[in-house]
Amino acid sequence: MFKNYLKIAWRNLIKNSSSSFINILGLTLGFSVCIVILIFVEYESTFDTFHEKSDTTYRVVQHNKLPNETLYWNTTAYPLAEALRTDFPEIKTITQISGPVSRVFKIGDPVNNQNLFEEPGVLFVDAQYPKVFDMEWLAGDQNTALKEMASVVLTKKLAQRYFGLSSKNYQDALGKTILLQSKDPLTVTGVIENPKGNTDHQYNMLIPYEFFKVNNPYFSANWSGNYQGTTYLVLNDIAQKTPLESKIDSWKKKYLNAQDDKRISYHLQPLGDIHNETLYGGSPGGYIMPKNILTIATYISLFILLIALINFVNLVTAQSHSRAKEVGIRKVMGSNQLHLIVRFVFENAFVIVAAAVLSLFIIQGLIEFLNQNLSVITLHLKFQSKHFLYLLTAVVLALTLAAIYPAVVLSAFKPIQALNAKFNTTKGAKISLRKALVTLQFVIVQLFVIAAIILAFQMHHFKNSELGFHSEAVVITPSPNQEKAVVYEGKLRAESRVSQVSFGSGPPMAVNGIQLGTNYKLPEQPQEESLNAEMKIGDVNYLDFFDLELLAGRNFISNKEAFDEFIVNETFLKSYGWSPAEAIGKKIQINEGQASIVGVIKDFHNNPLQYDISPCIILNWTYYQSNAFIKTSGPTYDALDKVKDAWEDSYTDAIYKVQFLDDAIAKEYTVENLIFKGFTTFSILSILIGCLGLFGLMSFIVSRKRKEIGIRKVLGASLQENIFFFSKEYVRLVTLSFVIASPVVYFFMGEWLTNFTYRIQPSVWMFLLGGLGTLFIAMATCSFQSVKAAMANPIKALREE
Repeated sequence: MFKNYLKIAWRNLIKNSSSSFINILGLTLGFSVCIVILIFVEYESTFDTFHEKSDTTYRVVQHNKLPNETLYWNTTAYPLAEALRTDFPEIKTITQISGPVSRVFKIGDPVNNQNLFEEPGVLFVDAQYPKVFDMEWLAGDQNTALKEMASVVLTKKLAQRYFGLSSKNYQDALGKTILLQSKDPLTVTGVIENPKGNTDHQYNMLIPYEFFKVNNPYFSANWSGNYQGTTYLVLNDIAQKTPLESKIDSWKKKYLNAQDDKRISYHLQPLGDIHNETLYGGSPGGYIMPKNILTIATYISLFILLIALINFVNLVTAQSHSRAKEVGIRKVMGSNQLHLIVRFVFENAFVIVAAAVLSLFIIQGLIEFLNQNLSVITLHLKFQSKHFLYLLTAVVLALTLAAIYPAVVLSAFKPIQALNAKFNTTKGAKISLRKALVTLQFVIVQLFVIAAIILAFQMHHFKNSELGFHSEAVVITPSPNQEKAVVYEGKLRAESRVSQVSFGSGPPMAVNGIQLGTNYKLPEQPQEESLNAEMKIGDVNYLDFFDLELLAGRNFISNKEAFDEFIVNETFLKSYGWSPAEAIGKKIQINEGQASIVGVIKDFHNNPLQYDISPCIILNWTYYQSNAFIKTSGPTYDALDKVKDAWEDSYTDAIYKVQFLDDAIAKEYTVENLIFKGFTTFSILSILIGCLGLFGLMSFIVSRKRKEIGIRKVLGASLQENIFFFSKEYVRLVTLSFVIASPVVYFFMGEWLTNFTYRIQPSVWMFLLGGLGTLFIAMATCSFQSVKAAMANPIKALREE
């Protein structure tokens, strides 16, 4: 019997090759996209949960209560870990890390050539780190590798890059020496496996925290600030969390001054929540994937699968008229309804399984594409054996919804009506259900299309809004040595292709994760009344270079090792209700010292457009002018060559890097851009799958109405009238789907846009553009078959039996 079912299923597949192709293609796309999205959601939802102690590991986070706001920091003061370790013996394990940061290393090869390498993933960790976070040791002892201050643990890829080692000889790396910043020798004491993709701890090497502590005494002993340091605790059990938070809250006054004790509170955040929690922002070196985005992605995967299943149901039931006589004959010959249901379920299952098998290849290709093209968020997606369960679930769902129902419809034909050719599937509940399914399908399509259009305009708003400063054709290079910056500047100014040069901590908008914060107040105010501002360091050329408009006062006259002048923005003045003229000469106290306001500049976007403009203070300080900003003239490539030559002549023990400011600003919208590209892709896929189904439906309807078309043409119906005859029903359905989808999109996109301070307002014409675009594509799909039928010779149709 099974062999007979298989043979008949294959014959029907070949006989109806066009509809079979549409069914298999639609289901393959639906399965593939659905599974890949679910794999992505699983990947982004399980960051750092693979560690053995993840359930009882917590990150210490900090709340800073200011008079006008509360700041939520994912980093804490460096001395916190050691103090907790001393005063809280009941805490199982405490580890302190700093970074990741970028450092330059010098390594000698066998012929004693010195090679420079810049590593962006340098993490300073204490000896407790391997006891909290699991890592696979390929060489060395995890209990001793990080105890000596001048030691270093390399990842596998660095051991291969630096020393050309393979899996057989990682032990040979132990004892070798590398030079940090060309001056501090570090001995290799371990080699570990590269970190997994789904962890916020992305590093290339581990250096003992003690090394950082000795070389950064101010930062490592400062309780008032936090400088990219993170503290993690491992508790004995989850129930310990709440009482421990309360105990820490009353304990902290032992180390914090009275003002900081009122301002600062510590809280424990579960390790598994860190990657998806937006309140504290991205971890140093990591990124946030919000929970709501993953929830939306899950719904999208199910919607895409649902569109494919609707296609399958509609196309199979649309073919029912061609199987009516077959059903009648089989019932007359003794087949009962259950027997027919089994037969038709098998035939439909044959198509579904074929699509599932093909989707395995598509899934693998999509995963490789995403891993290569979404490197900005360090994706390491893999199709694992457990993901077969996802595909199996999708297949079972497809069999339940898309195979059993059509089989019941086909097996329910009455034999006498079928054999007399009087069976009509266009009446009754069946056609109503088909219309409902088509409408639901295009509701989902229009949800994607309209959302993608709104997203496109929001991204256009991000990219084209006036920022309040000059950003075009601005080149950024590092300035790693303050003493040599004067030499570098002189060489740049000597180049005819360089028109302007400035040095500072960063450009006007905070990019590349570089944003310096400070607290400010009037000298006579108590510390608890301090407010938060962004601190920028700029030289005397900074304002002119970026075309920052001076509203009152003057520019800096000189840079100094001990700053004595501030330039502030308009938003800063709102704290005290000053006019620009009133602010000039006022003294301000910040964490780093006191100085007078000498200038007020017009507000510019010092934060990306998702956020408000914040108070900003620019200092005339030579400290931390770690970037050079350059405007070039003439051909870009020639000018960049001159910049590179000047840089390499000035900084001989560093590695040259260059970046355009426009590119750096664009990276601030990475997540938003990913969402936009995702919705655009899903819109195209949903339209493709929906139109495949529409094309198949029209093919069957046209084949059933050939004689009616012939009669209409003989009676004088025009080509346009015949096209309208076929298309009017689907015009109504697509229009209805637009009416249903529009308020849904308006609500959800309105909620999403509230996340941005500077946002567009969705307009009626955006919705009309999406609706008319979808209608046009749907009608073009219908018209292809309609025109073909309307132009056919009516005599051939009327002569057929």
